[in-house]
Amino acid sequence: MLIEYRALGKRFWKGGKPVQAIDNLSFSVAKGEFVSVVGPSGCGKSTLLNLAAGLMAPTSGEVRYAGEPVRDVNHRVGYMTQKDSLMPWRTVEGNVDLALRIQGVARGERRDRTRHYINLVGLGGFEQHYPGELSGGMRKRVALARLLVYDPETLLMDEPFGALDAQLKMVMHEELLAIRDRTNKTIVFVTHDLTEAVTLSDRVVVLAPRPGRVKLIHEVPLERPRNVFQIRFTPRFGEIFETLWSAIEQDMRKGEEV
Repeated sequence: MLIEYRALGKRFWKGGKPVQAIDNLSFSVAKGEFVSVVGPSGCGKSTLLNLAAGLMAPTSGEVRYAGEPVRDVNHRVGYMTQKDSLMPWRTVEGNVDLALRIQGVARGERRDRTRHYINLVGLGGFEQHYPGELSGGMRKRVALARLLVYDPETLLMDEPFGALDAQLKMVMHEELLAIRDRTNKTIVFVTHDLTEAVTLSDRVVVLAPRPGRVKLIHEVPLERPRNVFQIRFTPRFGEIFETLWSAIEQDMRKGEEV
């Protein structure tokens, strides 16, 4: 397994009082696998990504990456958050190549890699545009190209398309799956959208309300490549959705947002 969460616990302090975000949580992600994590707000979904990225340490248990404990910033992963966080004073090309500049990549290689990934996300011709000149979907594509350009082994994605309308979201799903099929990246994807989770994933992990624990892990045995516009209308998709919904419905009825 590439990523292993082992008997994981994470406690925060708020107003001098402990808040147990995650408790005794365990699951693994295989190399090349696409795993989505769903669950009520506050159950530790984003915390799981932060722990895998080495941005925080667990209170108990451990996170292992490629067999080694994660004890510092994990440079083998890339992290895409809900906000695109583009620098408004830099062009599309300037935003995408920033990580390569920091790494000291030579100018020629930097230019070639940057243009490759801009084209890969469908933004060829927009290299010299600024973020303020782009639509919301185009900005997300820039953020995705910036994530991919330094070639991380694993993509950690925290509701990256949550702010997009339904049509743009499906376009981004199509783009992400096409990139994933080309690159075979490992992806851990946090979402509140069950349809999104089933459309994209090999497995879906459902977390219980805080403190987050694994409530259900469900396989998504839908063939790849997937047509995101048609797959949701298949009987098998509906069956998987119903199983996941049954796992979270009780929490929804208690007023939790899933």
